[in-house]
Order: sequence, then structure tokens, then C-alpha cells
Amino acid sequence: MQHLYARRLTGMLAVAGVLLAIGAGPARADGIHRGDPISVAFPDIEVPAGGTAIDLLGPNLWSTGPTKLTKAKVAYDLRGAAGVRLTPGESGGRCVQPSPTRVVCSDPRVLSFEGETIEQYLPVVVRAARTAKAGDTGTVTITFSAEGLAPITGTSKVRVVDGREDLAATGPSAGSIGGIGLLVLGAGAVSVLAARRRRARLLA
Repeated sequence: MQHLYARRLTGMLAVAGVLLAIGAGPARADGIHRGDPISVAFPDIEVPAGGTAIDLLGPNLWSTGPTKLTKAKVAYDLRGAAGVRLTPGESGGRCVQPSPTRVVCSDPRVLSFEGETIEQYLPVVVRAARTAKAGDTGTVTITFSAEGLAPITGTSKVRVVDGREDLAATGPSAGSIGGIGLLVLGAGAVSVLAARRRRARLLA
């Protein structure tokens, strides 16, 4: 019973970490799909004109219990924000890119959860040309699917910022994010030692 409680606590901390990270910083979620067995969050992202976004863009996935999925796939479709393009990230998946604004990545491995969270799953890199205009906002429609699971679709916003900004986390917002991050990490470490859980993993 004590072991089961610890595993549940771990799952709750993982989900709380995702939601806090989404709500506290500039990468907020336009939508969160809470489902059974999989829930998905769709973070927003900022990209400097003439540069590359620091973070990769990808959905955050979590499950409240042990779950295994096969033939997982993530499709990205960008609209708006002239000069912004998408390219596949290094994720171990197999990606095709029909156009600079569309990327589809599939995963040949088994996607396994044990009440854990996978952040930026099968992500893409977001770049903006020097001609991109600061303040422009585009929308990326992201669809996550897997065998036996109804496709889950959400949207992430891509905002172009001044290319002179390095997008570093500074100021009051950074302090809040850092404080929340430390609290979540600390609580997570305690629960890890208690439950001796394994992280969500990709099995060959």
C-alpha cells in the first residue's frame, strides 16, 4: 500500500511539474487535453527574428498509470508568422517534411509510461528568417496519435520576438520559474527515493 501511494504521488508531481512549467513562464499552453490513458499539453514558444527558438516545440505527454503505446506519431502544421519555418528535431523518430511549415514524425519504438511525463515528444525546431516581423504570431496545429488511441489535437502559438533578444529567462518571471522548479524538483527527488520508480521510457 505504501509503495502504491508513493507511485501515485510521483505521478501527481510529474503532472504538477508540467502544468506549473506551462503556466509560469512564456511557454504557456493554449490547450490541455486530459484523457484516459493519455493527457497532452501543447506549449507556446517564442522565436527571435533571424534566429532559432531556444526550446524545441513538442507536446508534453503524461499518463496516470502504466501505459504502453505503439506506432506513435506527431504531426505539425504551421500557419501565419511569415518567415517562420519548422525542421525536425533530434528525437530518435522518423520524420518527413513535405514543406517548411509541415513536419510529421513517427516513432518505431514502444512508448511506455509508468505515471511519468515525457516533455517535447518528437519535437521540431522553430526558426525565423531575418525578414520575420517581431510581434507576428503563428499557430501550430499539433496532432498526437498512436495505435488504438483516438488522435489528440491541440494548438501551440509561435510568437516572433526582436532578434536582439536572447530569450534568456531573466527578471521577476525567471525568479518565479526558478523557485517553482526547485520546489518541484525537490519534491520529485523525495518521491523518487520513496517509490524507486522508473522514468517513462522508449523501448527498442
